[in-house]
Amino acid sequence: MFPDENLSARQLIDAFRVRKLSPVEVIQAAARRIDQINPSINALTTLCLDRALVEARASERRYLENKALPLDGVPFVAKDLLDTAGIRTTYGAVHFADHIPTKDAVAVERLRTTGAILLGKAATHEFGWGITTTGRLHGPTRNPWNLDRVPGGSSGGSAAALAAGLVPIAIGSDTAGSIRIPSAFCGTAGLKPTRARIPVEGATALAPSLDHIGPMARVPSDLPLVLAAMDGRLAGQASSDFSQHNPTDLRGLRIGVVRDMDTVELASDHAAVFDRVLSRLRSLGAEIIEIAWPLPQLSDPYAILAPMILAEAHHYHQLILRTFPERKSEYSNAVLDRLKLAGATTSSAYFKAVERRADFRSGMERILSQVDAIVSPVSAGSPASIGTDYVDHRGSKVEFRKLVMSYTAPQSLSGLPSCAVRAGFDIDGLPIGIQFTGRAWDDDRILWLSDVFGTSDPEISQRWPKA
Repeated sequence: MFPDENLSARQLIDAFRVRKLSPVEVIQAAARRIDQINPSINALTTLCLDRALVEARASERRYLENKALPLDGVPFVAKDLLDTAGIRTTYGAVHFADHIPTKDAVAVERLRTTGAILLGKAATHEFGWGITTTGRLHGPTRNPWNLDRVPGGSSGGSAAALAAGLVPIAIGSDTAGSIRIPSAFCGTAGLKPTRARIPVEGATALAPSLDHIGPMARVPSDLPLVLAAMDGRLAGQASSDFSQHNPTDLRGLRIGVVRDMDTVELASDHAAVFDRVLSRLRSLGAEIIEIAWPLPQLSDPYAILAPMILAEAHHYHQLILRTFPERKSEYSNAVLDRLKLAGATTSSAYFKAVERRADFRSGMERILSQVDAIVSPVSAGSPASIGTDYVDHRGSKVEFRKLVMSYTAPQSLSGLPSCAVRAGFDIDGLPIGIQFTGRAWDDDRILWLSDVFGTSDPEISQRWPKA
């Protein structure tokens, strides 16, 4: 059996167990595909393929000896904000172009402990501070569905690598949508878990009170495996323990829709897809419940989120600038502009936002006391062209960040689990994603819901960009 880039992590493990595939074959095939495709999409910035092949041989021996670990032999990439021992980690910045950590980030260490094999580092927006995945050090990452479009960010390298079939699973981080946005734009799947479910130690911070580490995958059915590995539940378990039977319908599930937050109006093709999402959920047995946002004075989540990110990121970067003032010129103009804006954010504005965040979370919890999950768009529009800060949207010029982040801010502010999955395609054939949000620590139900929905229409779920 020749390795197929469409095989999920679960399928790879099943093939390893019955000797239809070996981890060595899979790593060698992944290396060839990376060599073929990565130059055109710039998803991976540092590779460790020689080490990966050594680990694949060890994995192969464990399968032969019936001592396989839970994710033995499955290749993955880690966002370049997470430290990797002995492997260059740049945080997407010129400042750290030659930085080689001595220790893995906790999430990376836990995934490797279960036998998963790191192939390299996935591109991130400079310091994780942006939604297009670009910077002075590595240049832009390109969306595999259209090389002139952004993949989203800041975990855009991870999502692009998944969409292009370079790996089946990846690690990302999400402060204001950085897992969910690229997952939606690249047609893959990604979970922002309940805050603090996965340790952030070893990942460089953007806004510490908002940062999350989470799993990303080519298909939603693999997300539970990666989550369980990174939150420690797979440690020491046999590989057969994580396979589970899930229902294929949503009967009895109550899913809420909130339409009166201050978000950017959906583009017409995105609105049509969202309407079809609701119809598909009903056909799967779910009850759709329209719910009014209970706190109209806090209807603009982006306005609460923005000053928090600015203030917290400013604090981190001032430490760099005070220690190494001569390195200011190494920042891109885009990050320097954000630092200037951040410097104008007062402490009173920050603490006011912190107070409003607590109230906003209570509003989300009130909604989720009435339903099992919330379904919402990830973005009002499609991926922008590379190098574009403002886009034409419904007859007006709209800041691309606001177009997207007004939909991802609620989950970031509340710290609630939210999973992005593919829902359809826009008029240009680019993926459109939606997100399911659940109660705190109800990540597993959100993953089940995302998998049932995400696989319910094969004409949508089985389409991939051409290599």
